[in-house]
Amino acid sequence: MATNTFENKTFLTGSAMKTKKLGKDFASDLKAGDIVFFNGDLGAGKTTFIQGIMSKFGIKRFVRSASFMLVNEFETENINLYHIDLYRLGKTNIYDLGLDEYLFGKGISLIEWSERLTGCKNQKRWEINIEYVDENTRDINIKRVK
Repeated sequence: MATNTFENKTFLTGSAMKTKKLGKDFASDLKAGDIVFFNGDLGAGKTTFIQGIMSKFGIKRFVRSASFMLVNEFETENINLYHIDLYRLGKTNIYDLGLDEYLFGKGISLIEWSERLTGCKNQKRWEINIEYVDENTRDINIKRVK
């Protein structure tokens, strides 16, 4: 059985471009129904990593934080991607927000500030934690929760 390149690994990136490239590389392992939780301080690089994921799926328009919209939907020929940002919310249940249709559908859900989400902690998912090392460098831990 082949080992997943990203499962339970930590990466250091030395620039926003390298963080975006790691996101693009990671996207190769994503499939329909996947949920990806993102956590890290404000400005740590969560959206930058997501921009890399989106580029792998052919999304050409600028991807920015979904903070003011809660959910940004991106359609491709093969799959829908949902960029969900919970920054402006307190602890909230997925069912109260109606996010269950996104999370348990056939698309890929990318959730920033996922620690604020309740109701799906038992769900299979990826967890990506991004921490500052210095001005340019990020410590990115990727974990698969089964």
